Amino acid sequence: MALSKRTHIILVEDNPDDELLTIRELKNSGFTGKITCFSDGEEAFNYLTCPKKKPSLIILDIKLPKLTGIDILRQVRSQKELLATPVIMFSSSDEPSLVEESYALGANSYVVKKSHFLQSTDQINGLVNYWTKVNEPIRFI
Repeated sequence: MALSKRTHIILVEDNPDDELLTIRELKNSGFTGKITCFSDGEEAFNYLTCPKKKPSLIILDIKLPKLTGIDILRQVRSQKELLATPVIMFSSSDEPSLVEESYALGANSYVVKKSHFLQSTDQINGLVNYWTKVNEPIRFI
């Protein structure tokens, strides 16, 4: 996927510090596209039910107010138009049952957030570079 202004990332994160860090690192990595943020699961769920613009990448926290990241992932994978959209579960939780359920529902990646600032920025840079520059998405004809 070429990194361009047409690239659209959905970030669902209820921790304001993690949201700011993620946005900052997205921009530091050279990302110039659109970032749409949601701080609770219900807002994200409602937006992704009928998105104004199909996202290029969805980054989901798991433990969110109102609806969980798992609920959102389930809804995203039930929509034909979002089926090929990469979804990264980005959570502080490393509970094996959540990791397993995320992959079973179609998550493309599950990343446990690092608590140390520098490690966290490296994670975000790696994720963004892979999913927006390296990965070649499926294109439906």
